[in-house]
Amino acid sequence: MVIHQTTSAIITFRQKDSVLLIQWLRKPDTGQLMDTYLRALAYVCSNRQTYYFCTDQTLIGSLDRDQEEWLSQEFYPKVYDCIQGEIFAAVVFNNEHFKALVTNYQVPALLPQQHFIQFNYFTKLQEALQWLSDIRKGQDEALLAPHTGLLSGSTVLASRENSQ
Repeated sequence: MVIHQTTSAIITFRQKDSVLLIQWLRKPDTGQLMDTYLRALAYVCSNRQTYYFCTDQTLIGSLDRDQEEWLSQEFYPKVYDCIQGEIFAAVVFNNEHFKALVTNYQVPALLPQQHFIQFNYFTKLQEALQWLSDIRKGQDEALLAPHTGLLSGSTVLASRENSQ
């Protein structure tokens, strides 16, 4: 289901996977980025069972540092405030950008890490969606398993280990 579409981005909700997908078609300026993500936030806040996010940046490369900071410090905390649950976010880059990240990655000292979000990075959209699907299945199994402690905890752990 298409939630919002511009010449820069398409926001869809993949019902089958319970994934909110943002596909960037053109590199956004900060205003376009904020508008797109705030529209996604409005959807999430009205559909509070949205925990799985995928951002496809294969066509645009990296975002600016200020844009990344806004997402980390403003957008994702607002998502958390709406859903009050852990967020799983897959980000898809093109091969060159992914290699540059791996080669040059440094932990940003000034940005506090958010406890409520797990990121994973990919070069193929299908792999990103599969990771989110595996996480979701692991959580569903944990909810359906009898609460004997060890069984439900090991189910989630095994599912997460297999997905990474």
